[in-house]
Amino acid sequence: MNTPEGAEGYEYAELMICLPPDWRISQEDLQNPDHYWPIRWLKMLARFPHDYDTWLGWGHMIPNGDPAEPLSQQTGMSGIILLPPLEVNEDFLSLDMEDGRTVHFYAIVPLYSEEMDFKLKHGSDPLLDKFDEYGINEIIDLNRRNTCKAG
Repeated sequence: MNTPEGAEGYEYAELMICLPPDWRISQEDLQNPDHYWPIRWLKMLARFPHDYDTWLGWGHMIPNGDPAEPLSQQTGMSGIILLPPLEVNEDFLSLDMEDGRTVHFYAIVPLYSEEMDFKLKHGSDPLLDKFDEYGINEIIDLNRRNTCKAG
């Protein structure tokens, strides 16, 4: 990826999305946008740095359109953030290759619009603190609690 000055060493990344065990992924199921959207986001994000001569990394956030619309009819979440996998050993966060390259791993984590607004105002670390407080991880939960909405 075409990383900016100061982000040297982050030119290589792999994206992952963690689906719950009951997520429907048969070929027939993936014809339904409500089941396919995680795969669509993986494909779209994999192409993004190449299509726009840019990069993706820790804390990058992308809304689902402008204005942001729900990722599927099954959830009110309307964007994603890239985070290091939260439920894996720290050894899995990056891979040092024999040729000297380092590959960083990022999980695609869906966000509610209030969480996107919070991240823009306060940064990634305070949002991760809220995730810790509410037990949020990278496993997709379409009905998870919105960490930035009162009530």
